[in-house]
Amino acid sequence: MDHATSSGGNAAGGARMEIAPVMIFRVGARLYGLPAGQVVRECMPVPELLPLAVTLPHVSGWFRLGGAMVVVLDLGVLLGERLHAVTQPVDLLYRPLLLCNLDGGGHVALLVDGALEVTHQGVLRPGTVDGAGPEVECAGQELELKDGSIAFMLRMADILTHGERLRLDALAARTRARAALWAENVGEGEDRP
Repeated sequence: MDHATSSGGNAAGGARMEIAPVMIFRVGARLYGLPAGQVVRECMPVPELLPLAVTLPHVSGWFRLGGAMVVVLDLGVLLGERLHAVTQPVDLLYRPLLLCNLDGGGHVALLVDGALEVTHQGVLRPGTVDGAGPEVECAGQELELKDGSIAFMLRMADILTHGERLRLDALAARTRARAALWAENVGEGEDRP
């Protein structure tokens, strides 16, 4: 699966190349990229977030997308920019969410500090992270953008490991069970005189 097709020139020499669409976003002062379409489904404003049953330092909360619960991970915490997830509505106001597809179905939302663009042009250079995953061949590399800035390519498998996904699924199930119990108790109180 070839995601980088030359548009004339050599990437090592600095020529621009046509690449698969990449969502460029900012966390702290650094730029990062994830494959648009394959991984990043949509960029959206932060809806009202509800808390999970247990507070985790990297989870801002969750929201409903249709009938599914979508957990919001603060990428700033996962990348070491912040100690705790942003949770206050006033702090979430101007931060976008990247709604991302997960392997095997489902979604997770990544809270970032700014969404910049979807690009098809750039120069890929080897990065310090080795082992590109099947979702994109340029993962672990640096992407030089039109303006000369560098975006570091990420992989969802590194952001949300299999073990972390199982833990978040268990917390989501506990949260749903707690909400169902709460709704049941509220319903009983209404029937009593």
